[in-house]
Amino acid sequence: MDSYCYVPFGIEPECNQFRILTLLPGSGEQPLECILEHGDIGKSPPYEAISYVWGDPEDKVEITCNGKTLAITAGLAVVLRHFRSPSERRSLWADAVCINQDDNEERGRQVRRMKDIYSKASQVLIWLGKEEDDSNIGLAVASDIAHACHQYISNGGSLQTISFNEESTQKLFGKFRDSSEFPRLSAFAKIVRRLWFTRVWVVQELALATQATVFCGNSSISWTDLMAAITAQDHLNLWLSDHERNAYVFILERARQEWSTGVRRSLLSVLFRYRILDASDPRDKIFGLNALTKSELLGVEALQPNYDVDTTKLYTDVAKEILKHSSDLNLLSVPRRLEGLGPTLPSWVPDWTNTRLTAPLGLANYSDINEIAFTTSGSSRPDFEFGGADLTSLGVRGRCMDRIAAVGTVLRLDHLPRTDYHGVRLPKCTFVLDNWSRVAELRKRELYVAGEPIRDAFIQTLATESTHETIEILRQQLDILERNATITRWLRFLPRFLPDWLLDKVVCLGHAVLFYRRNDQMTLDFRIHLSSLADRRVFRTDKGYIGLGSALAEAGDEIAVIKGAKVPLILRATGSQWALQGDCFVKGIMRGEAYDEDECYQMWIV
Repeated sequence: MDSYCYVPFGIEPECNQFRILTLLPGSGEQPLECILEHGDIGKSPPYEAISYVWGDPEDKVEITCNGKTLAITAGLAVVLRHFRSPSERRSLWADAVCINQDDNEERGRQVRRMKDIYSKASQVLIWLGKEEDDSNIGLAVASDIAHACHQYISNGGSLQTISFNEESTQKLFGKFRDSSEFPRLSAFAKIVRRLWFTRVWVVQELALATQATVFCGNSSISWTDLMAAITAQDHLNLWLSDHERNAYVFILERARQEWSTGVRRSLLSVLFRYRILDASDPRDKIFGLNALTKSELLGVEALQPNYDVDTTKLYTDVAKEILKHSSDLNLLSVPRRLEGLGPTLPSWVPDWTNTRLTAPLGLANYSDINEIAFTTSGSSRPDFEFGGADLTSLGVRGRCMDRIAAVGTVLRLDHLPRTDYHGVRLPKCTFVLDNWSRVAELRKRELYVAGEPIRDAFIQTLATESTHETIEILRQQLDILERNATITRWLRFLPRFLPDWLLDKVVCLGHAVLFYRRNDQMTLDFRIHLSSLADRRVFRTDKGYIGLGSALAEAGDEIAVIKGAKVPLILRATGSQWALQGDCFVKGIMRGEAYDEDECYQMWIV
C-alpha cells in the first residue's frame, strides 16, 4: 500500500482551510481507518476536537488514511481507538494528523488558526490516558464531591470561601474526612498528576472549548464537575490534596473563565502564568499561547508562528516587545532557571522552558505577575535602552542599596521528604524553618532594623507582608510553623528503615503532644501567601535587613532598587556590568523607602 501524502492548502490570506479527520467505524483491535479532507473552518460540518498528550514521537504505528498508509504516534492510535464508534463515522480534529508536521510553513499557518478550530468544535474531548492507578475510583469520588458541591452551591454557598467552619459544609463534605475515604481520595489525587495537565497546548484547547469532557480509560466526567471537585478538595484540604499540583488545574480554569468573559491579558501575563506548562518544541511556549493575548499584540512580528526561527532569538525578541509595551519592569521578576540546560540567553531575558512553579512575590501560585502590588521605586516609570553589539544588553537606571551577607537553604519542594502522615500534614516550609531562623538571627537580636520585634519582621517576610491577617494572628501562624518544625527536626533523627505505618504513628503522636489543646490549622489567607516561598531562600543583608530572595541569590550579591521596578532586584557583578539573579522581598523597603531617583545611575544587565 502506498504512503499517504498531504495535499497542501491554499496560501492566499483569505484561505481558512483545515483538515477534518473522519474516523471510520470499528472496534477493539480492528485496524484504524480514516479519511482526511480539507474543509473551511467557518462552514465545516460538526466535528469534535481532541486534546491529548502526543507521547513518544518515535513510537509509531500505521493506520489507513484515504486508502493509503499513514504513520501516527502509538499514543494517538490509543486515543482514536477509544473514540471510534463501532457503527458510525465520527468527525474529529487531532493536530498530529490534521496538520502536516513535516511542513514548517503549514505548521505556522495552522497554529494561527487553532483559535478558530477549537472554538468552533462542537466539543473538546480531553483524553488523560488509559485506566491505571485506580483512575476509575478517582473519577468516581470526584463525581461524588462534585455532587456535594452542587448541593452546597444551591444552598447559597461559594466554593471560593468554603470551610469546615460551616455546618452545611460538615454535613455535605464531612464524610470525605473519614479515613475510610483515604484510598478513594488518593486515587483522585493521582488524576491531577496526569501529564495532560502539564502541557502548554491544552491551555487554549480548553479555554476555547464551548464544552469539554474529560476521559480517563472508560470513565468520564465533565470539566465543570472535575473543576468543582478539585476546588473543594483543595480549599477543604482533603486527604492528599496537593496545592502545588492543583495550581496547574486552577490556571487552566482561569484561562477558560477569562476567555468566556472576554478578559484578555498582556503577553507577559499569559507567558508567565502558563510558564509551568511544558512543550516538546520550546518555541511553542510562545506560539501555543498566542490566541489568549490582547489583540493589539497579534500583529507583532516576533509573535507570528515561525518554526524557522531559533529559540534564543525568539525569546529575546519577545522580551524586547514586552518591555516596549510595559509601564513597569515586571519582566525581570520572571523566575530564573535553577538547574539543567536551556537556551543561551541574556540574564534579563526569561527562559520560558523553565517550568518550575514559583509564585510572584506576595501572590498565589496561579496569580498574574502584573498583580504585584509593591512600590519599591515609588511611582517611577522604566527608563531603559538596549545596547551591545547585538543589542541584547539591557540598560536601566537604579542603585545598589545593600549587599547580601548570608543566605538560607533553598525551599525546593521536589527535594522534600513526604509531608503527609495519615491525617497530619506538615507545612513544606517547616523543613527549612530552623535554617531560615538562624539566618535571620531570631535568637541573637530582639529588634529589627526598622524597630519592630524581629519575630514579627520574620513572619511578615515569610508572608511577604501580603496577608490581611493581624499581627496577633501572624504570631499564632509562626507558632504553628515552629511546632511543626519540631516534628521535621525529629524526623531527621529517626532511622530510615522505619516502615511507613510506624512513621505515621510517631508523627501523629508527636503532633498530638505539641498541639495538645492548641489550634494546628493555619488560616487560608496565610497559607495561600506561603506560595511565594517555593524556590526561594531567606537572606540577611549587611545592614541587617531580612529578605526573601531567588534560589540563585548568594552572599555578596547586591540588592538593587531600579527605576520602574516594583520589587528590588538581586544583581551579581560581572566586571562593570551585572547579571540578574532574580527579584526579592526586603522587609522595610517595599514601599519606596530606599528609592531616590537623584541617586540612580546607568546599570547594564547582560
